[in-house]
Amino acid sequence: MKSVDEVRDLIKKQRRVKGYNLTVPTGTTSFNLQLSGTARILLGIELGSFITATDSYIRGFQRVTLCSFKVNNEIILESVHPNFITNYGNDSEMMQLPRPLSGTDEITIEFTNPGASEVANVAIYYI
Repeated sequence: MKSVDEVRDLIKKQRRVKGYNLTVPTGTTSFNLQLSGTARILLGIELGSFITATDSYIRGFQRVTLCSFKVNNEIILESVHPNFITNYGNDSEMMQLPRPLSGTDEITIEFTNPGASEVANVAIYYI
């Protein structure tokens, strides 16, 4: 049987996922993403796309053409088509982008959308 401290240590090391549901209007829009103050390692990101007002999941983004992702002013993804960040665009559950975190991190995702609004679901994986 594990002690309380051993269980706490195990929980601290387990992967967590935080999700965001973002409506991406026409133009370029930036969103600030907040993680728990206990976040110490960014593992990766995954995007999903839904049709606005229908909640219908679609295979890939239809309108959004560019995505950029920054952590603490470090540009990690710059002007990448968001379909490359979906589970259709890579072989993993997420796009792996390991980075250290401090718990007071500034995480920003930016989308460029030349068409009508589209909903972007974002999942951030971290420890």
